Amino acid sequence: MFIDKNIEAEKIKKNLKSKPIKKTPVSGIFRIERNNISFDMLVINSDDTSISERFWDDNYSDFTLDKWCDWSKEEGVYIDVGAHTGLYTVAALVSNNKNHLISIEPFTLNYHRIITNLRLNNFNNKNASLFNLAVSDNDKIVKFDIKTSQYWSYLSKGGKIGNEGVNTKAIKLDSLKFSNNKINLSGLKIDTEGEDLNVIFGAEKMIENFMPKIIIECRKHNILDILKYLSKFGYNKIYDQYGNSPGSKKLIEFNEIENSKDLFFEKN
Repeated sequence: MFIDKNIEAEKIKKNLKSKPIKKTPVSGIFRIERNNISFDMLVINSDDTSISERFWDDNYSDFTLDKWCDWSKEEGVYIDVGAHTGLYTVAALVSNNKNHLISIEPFTLNYHRIITNLRLNNFNNKNASLFNLAVSDNDKIVKFDIKTSQYWSYLSKGGKIGNEGVNTKAIKLDSLKFSNNKINLSGLKIDTEGEDLNVIFGAEKMIENFMPKIIIECRKHNILDILKYLSKFGYNKIYDQYGNSPGSKKLIEFNEIENSKDLFFEKN
């Protein structure tokens, strides 16, 4: 539920029922409930669409988040690449409070919102390591482009590495240093707006050594390359949210409204 300074949003939602709803901007703290866990996320004037869309849609479903929550019941280290405002970071910590999250987000406003959402749920830097960085195939400086006219006043979900934008430090995941040799890297989520193939190129040693479960957001132009690259490591359970697996044309098909597709990689 929202603790909302704009009560009109809740009134409109209740009164219109099946009628078209004018989506009034909403602000407050929203309770996410998935797979028998719950946690809070902040939204201000609908600046986080991952949260505001859940508010307006009572039937909002999220196979990817549910799968991530299910995976993260197993104690371990989880890496959230392209963490946005920390939805997956917080979800993994709530799923098992003994987990440790490495949360990486290049856009500064989003990065600070992750900190706020962690504090809302009583987590701190003992539970999560946060990096205000981009991720690619190597350690380098990249151009990071934010597609919004309100650059410093609005959270962004579409920022990506490209030919234009702000100079931003990028790392490869293999550059992360783990102090504990007995670390159990259990899960890896990658959502980098098309940079995803380069991200896994830069995580070759990590993937080979730990074989974490992986969620990766693929684009039409890179889905086949991602499948080919990750398959060589021995992942034998690969599927999308509909249960399509390699060998099915539906796995690599995109419908008219799909810009991306989440694929899941596990080793039995």
